[in-house]
Amino acid sequence: MIERAIFLFTVAGGAALGIFWPLHKAETPAAASSALEVTLERSSDRHFYADAGVNGNSIRFLIDTGASEIALSEEDARKAGITVDPAKYELIGQGASGMVRGQYVKLAKLEVGAIHETDVEAVVVQGANVSLLGQPFLEDIDEIVIRKDEMVLRDQQDS
Repeated sequence: MIERAIFLFTVAGGAALGIFWPLHKAETPAAASSALEVTLERSSDRHFYADAGVNGNSIRFLIDTGASEIALSEEDARKAGITVDPAKYELIGQGASGMVRGQYVKLAKLEVGAIHETDVEAVVVQGANVSLLGQPFLEDIDEIVIRKDEMVLRDQQDS
């Protein structure tokens, strides 16, 4: 039931935000930065996924522009070397099927292609079967464009 709640929340959130979500940061002089671009192909289920590095381990994320958190399944959290402790689970939200519990964690490094962030807040969601890449990562990217079956992430990061 939690998986269905996450799915429904994902679909509703994505639909509410539309399919074009530009995000802009202050312009950085070209001499001090380099443009980074990652292109993701639409999956057969019509969603976009990214194979991301989490603390040096590969985790597959569903890209969710409507998610206010980066959410990891318990299995993916363990793959990333995160200690999952159900005793530390707390109420983190409510889905269509009821209350959702999880454990807040800090990711030392999160990488999608050449785009990366450090010290990223995330939550391990009890019973989740998919990990979600939400706004804590996406909001720092300069531009996100969906064109037909591609999602392009463009960012300027200091060299």
